Amino acid sequence: MAVSSTQPVLVIDDDQYLLSAIGQTLKLGLYQPVLFSNPLAALEELRSTSYLSVIADIRMPVMDGMELLEKLQAIDPDLPVILITGHGDITLAVQAIKVGAYDFLEKPVDDEILLASLKRAVEKRTLILENRHLQEQIARQDNQSFYRGMVGCHPLMNRLYEVVEKVAREDDPVLLFGETGTGKELVANAIHEISRPGQPFVAVNMAAMAADIIESELFGHEKGAFTGAISDTVGRFEHAGEGTLFLDEICSLPPTLQAKLLRVLEERGFTRVGSNVNRQLKARIISATNRNLPEEIERGNFRQDLFYRLNGLQIDIPPLRNRKEDIPLLVEFFRQEYCRDRERDIPPFSPAQLEEIVKNDWPGNIRELRNTVRRLCVFGEERETGADKRDTADPTAGEGRQSSLKVYLESAEKEYILKILADCNGKVGRAHGVLGLSRKGLYDKINKYMIDLELLKGKSRP
Repeated sequence: MAVSSTQPVLVIDDDQYLLSAIGQTLKLGLYQPVLFSNPLAALEELRSTSYLSVIADIRMPVMDGMELLEKLQAIDPDLPVILITGHGDITLAVQAIKVGAYDFLEKPVDDEILLASLKRAVEKRTLILENRHLQEQIARQDNQSFYRGMVGCHPLMNRLYEVVEKVAREDDPVLLFGETGTGKELVANAIHEISRPGQPFVAVNMAAMAADIIESELFGHEKGAFTGAISDTVGRFEHAGEGTLFLDEICSLPPTLQAKLLRVLEERGFTRVGSNVNRQLKARIISATNRNLPEEIERGNFRQDLFYRLNGLQIDIPPLRNRKEDIPLLVEFFRQEYCRDRERDIPPFSPAQLEEIVKNDWPGNIRELRNTVRRLCVFGEERETGADKRDTADPTAGEGRQSSLKVYLESAEKEYILKILADCNGKVGRAHGVLGLSRKGLYDKINKYMIDLELLKGKSRP
């Protein structure tokens, strides 16, 4: 992939020797490094110039990596940040990954691993910038079919667009109701872009968090608050600043934390775990649920007073089956998206194929439709064989075969990861670059397949 010289890579390190060495490595990799030894000066530069990625030391006298990461994300939330860590900073680096850092590399930095990590970061950044450009093009079109990333011209969608505009002018909490895959985060982001442009948009999936870490993740914690808390950590509420905090699947919040969230919303303040210092809540709260919250209240699963507090302004997002006239438009949008992402030329779907797609009720809504369109694009000419009709008309068709395929692919993936880890003597720092994964991504795979790194040490193959 060609690297544009108008979008250089920002490198921040107070160690002049390491700064110069990284700069030389990037030049050899055909990047244009812009070097800063002072993070404050680098932040000023970032406010006026677009960059592909940032590489920064996690330990600097003026500002540590966590504070720098927070300020970088406030300027550009989508900018991938690669942190350079010493041996004693690994735990801190892992915490940085949790709050949005792209990757971290241990000193001494291996040139090949650095360039491999940067290449992945640049690819991600390029895709984000291309999508931004596409959205800007769509926004400039005088076409009611497109609205801030949402696609549809059905009267239900036009009404939704009107409601978003009205709600965005207010500052009350917003509660989004919608089935899985209807695009609740898109609606939340549209409200944010209108009401608080340029501020952070922090999305939190409550169902994806382990119950024992939710409080720390949301409110942050102080050093020593619990075992493993080796430094002060900023939570999502604090990171959102004066932007928007999007609490997806709010119905999954444990009852004990529902009471704490209610108090935070009522007092517009919160405290980190292990601290008595009250911090002001400045962010706007948008929540979302795919469940019927009044029914959850009757079952005793959700607090009624919290529901009333969150439900300041309510938006109902229509399921795809109630606006089937939009399906052909969405199919064409996703076909073009696939062609752009993969740099391929896939012909438009035939009227007969669209008719088959429209017949489905799409219980997974837009997310399911998008995945189906991309799958049909992958199979190309096989779309004509009718095999895809079975998949489209009946999502459960071939379920056993799909399950078997999934098991086979996971088994092959585990075996390959084990082989590479063994070749690297169980050293994740070497293996993740060979595998083409971020360090965090490889650790996720290790946990998923329950791989014991200690057993792999010393098993390098000749």
